[in-house]
Amino acid sequence: MKKILLVIKREYFARIRKKSFWILTVLVPILLAALYVIPIYLSIHSKERTNIIVVDETILFGKFRTDNEVRYTHFKDIDEAKAKLQSSDEYAAIVYIPRTETRIPSDAYLYYYAHSPNVVAINNIEAQLERILKNNIMLEVYQISKDDYKMINDAMIHLHTKDLETGRDDFLEVKIALAAILAVLIYIVISIFGSQVMRGVIEEKNSRIVEVIVSSLHPFQLMMGKIVGIAAVGLTQFLLWIIVLLGTIGIVNIAYPNMLATTTSADNSINLPLITQGLLAIDFSVILPIFLVFFILGYLLYASLFAAVGATTETDSQQVVLPITIPLILSIVLSPFIVASPSGAVAQWLSMIPFTSPVAMMIRLPFGVPLTQVWLSAAILLVSFVLLTWMAARIYRIGILMYGKKTTLKETWKWIRERKS
Repeated sequence: MKKILLVIKREYFARIRKKSFWILTVLVPILLAALYVIPIYLSIHSKERTNIIVVDETILFGKFRTDNEVRYTHFKDIDEAKAKLQSSDEYAAIVYIPRTETRIPSDAYLYYYAHSPNVVAINNIEAQLERILKNNIMLEVYQISKDDYKMINDAMIHLHTKDLETGRDDFLEVKIALAAILAVLIYIVISIFGSQVMRGVIEEKNSRIVEVIVSSLHPFQLMMGKIVGIAAVGLTQFLLWIIVLLGTIGIVNIAYPNMLATTTSADNSINLPLITQGLLAIDFSVILPIFLVFFILGYLLYASLFAAVGATTETDSQQVVLPITIPLILSIVLSPFIVASPSGAVAQWLSMIPFTSPVAMMIRLPFGVPLTQVWLSAAILLVSFVLLTWMAARIYRIGILMYGKKTTLKETWKWIRERKS
């Protein structure tokens, strides 16, 4: 045990003294915050409008409304509009509503030249067409009064989803965002620090330092010391990320005390108080311990696999990393299915399979998972880690001292079954 602790200490301090460790520690929270803040900032402060020509040959002429997204200019002749679109960069497209025999138009056409209009403009045009058509049917065809039409148009009901057990509101968007953050964080940490284990083994093997090291300690002790030492680095970085994020939130709250207590304007539907309420409604006292359990066990499982692979190869190739992390990537790819049905069969199976459970369980966690399933998944992950570590140790003790020979799967399986000499 003392020798394992020495290896842990060496791996831990060798890595936290590197500049790359501290650069990554600072950059990751900033990048995660930027992924969230930048879209909000752009949606609030973007003032660029798209200019659209409208040619309406029906009774709806002149009813398109210019707003913050699109400016509409009405032309009466389609040929004139096409000539204007081709000769000037001022306009992005033409909305053409041809004359019909009935009072209600059934088709509209969007013409563009050289470059297609952006998605925001297209969505705006579709919304305007829908609004105008409804207005025409209600006011012109059925001759409903403007007051009755306003009452019908403004009528809305907000659906509140509440948990009978806790009495809390269910903030679906916040839960989806939290699930994505937890899953991506698990994936990034396992990939980064697992590959560090593999690179460390490859470097020691290529430099022949390992021959000196294993003369004073058992290969299993070296492997476990390396895995646990790098795991401690990952936990340290994770704790520092939490401190940085909490510190940033505190600084922002002091500098802009009303930032989280005010809503955006009517033109922008982002509601920060609802985001804050959603975060407060989540029971982090349950989520964080479970996250740490799956974080540690998931890392240990994959790190053992990375160590075994590193012992059988002499090149630091990313081609080796991809096959190992495919189950984690599969969990990310299938995340929409898990979010759509957190208690469904796909979600439950993925959260029980040890190679996918670290990510799949994190996606399910904010939506509520029965504790029996959580601990069953954790138990399967723990047993799988012990079994895989045993197999990896057998591969590691032989592969770490082999040079100049390409290892086959058949030989690797032989090492696993071979008795210790």
